[in-house]
Amino acid sequence: MRMLFLGLGFVSYSVASILGGTHEVTVTGRRIPPDHPVKRGYFEGLSRMGVRFERLDPLGEPDRLREIVRPSEVIVNFIGMISGSEGELMRANYEVPRALVRAIQESNPDAFLIHIGAATLGQREKRVVEESPHGAGLEPRTPYERSKLMAEREVLGAPFRKAVLRPTVIYGRANSHVEFVAIYRLARRGIMPRLGLALPAVNVRYLAEVIGALAEERPASDYLYVNECGKVGVTRLFELHCRGLGKRCLGIPAPGPLVSAFLPEGLRPLVRYADYEFTCERTREYVGDPTFVEEDVMENARFLRELDERGELVPERSPAPAILIPGPRILSGQDRV
Repeated sequence: MRMLFLGLGFVSYSVASILGGTHEVTVTGRRIPPDHPVKRGYFEGLSRMGVRFERLDPLGEPDRLREIVRPSEVIVNFIGMISGSEGELMRANYEVPRALVRAIQESNPDAFLIHIGAATLGQREKRVVEESPHGAGLEPRTPYERSKLMAEREVLGAPFRKAVLRPTVIYGRANSHVEFVAIYRLARRGIMPRLGLALPAVNVRYLAEVIGALAEERPASDYLYVNECGKVGVTRLFELHCRGLGKRCLGIPAPGPLVSAFLPEGLRPLVRYADYEFTCERTREYVGDPTFVEEDVMENARFLRELDERGELVPERSPAPAILIPGPRILSGQDRV
């Protein structure tokens, strides 16, 4: 199956690594080969697998976007932004998928589109399940949430086959997102904050399985949360990094009011949603039993150490876990737009 992934970074790299063995995958990026040292490693690893690459500015090159979309059977959009000005958020989160929808409609309406959306869209209920009809009970409160919901409506209103995925915090091997680098650096120093906080999360392997299954199924229209059954404690993430590095870490209790101060910057916005429960039922339809994979976190700690030893540990801004409050400008998805 011919698959096109828009954006290059940890998530698209991981999904391409898994699906590239059985499908013909092409990945786009604004800079090919990438300047970023970690993304350059992703590029080189996928190239050795036979994954193809195309340079693309999806908003600045509409003709080229149509040309690249034309031969693809499945198209997955990983591009997005979780923080910035309202204009920047609208450009990355809404205008890119809108341009993609238009390109597919004009040049390849037989394609199937999968859009990587957001888990938090202004839900009123703390028990979060797929709403029906789409958008019912959602009250976006931030420019980010508004831009993400607008994108979902654009995608789901398209006159071709499509699906929207709403992943929670994405983790896995080869993850250089800034929050995991922050955890690694504390673990390397033997420091392990003890935080009474657990977050919804999903292994990138499960996300890849869902994408692969949907690519085969090609529903007319669908949207679902991609999440493991059970939260992961933030202290557990620190513990696993320590174990992966073979370090004996000193546990430092963090009183409730100081939890945010001890969290890596990229995870601090999640405190607001710590008491939300995100469903895993639709994920189970495709994955079976989506449970937390400790070994992948330990392996990722070793991956980060290798980068560190080579002087290539330049954090990648995190793709939207889709649970946030306004903060410093952070890119999401896999590429700048």
